[in-house]
Amino acid sequence: MGLEDVKNEIISEAEQEVERLEKEAETEEQEIINQAEKKAEKIKEEAKEQAEEEKQAEKKKMISSANMKARKQKLEAKNDKLNEVFQEFQEQLGELTKEQREEFIQKAVEEAEFKVETIQASENYIEAAEGYAETEEKDVDGFVLISETGERRKSFTKSKILDSFRSKYRKQVADKLFED
Repeated sequence: MGLEDVKNEIISEAEQEVERLEKEAETEEQEIINQAEKKAEKIKEEAKEQAEEEKQAEKKKMISSANMKARKQKLEAKNDKLNEVFQEFQEQLGELTKEQREEFIQKAVEEAEFKVETIQASENYIEAAEGYAETEEKDVDGFVLISETGERRKSFTKSKILDSFRSKYRKQVADKLFED
């Protein structure tokens, strides 16, 4: 084997080695590209999922907010209706007949937990209060029972009656008004 043959064999082996290395490099390059594409696709899918989750969370938040607003409006409407009913009740208190006012005062005096000495009454109750105790006309919207010593009082003004009635019967009135 001559020098030329050795040289050609070395060159041939070198070319084969270069070709093998190029193929390995191409294979490795393709693997890197494939991995990068898979990673990019995974990132894209994760971003898509996250966006969908955020979209669903925002949708849920908006629905919840709308439901809360609707409940609040419904509650306000119910309160308005209740206030209307109690306002009507208060107006009816002002429309009692003389007999109804006398009966009301009589019952109040009988149920008072003290001896009634004086009744302070508004103009429309003063006549009905006469005969039960000493009477004084006062600027009250109803009447006030006062004990002998003046230490005890029981007020039957429209606002007191309404407040008492409202706190005592609010639930029953609401249940009756808003039966489902």
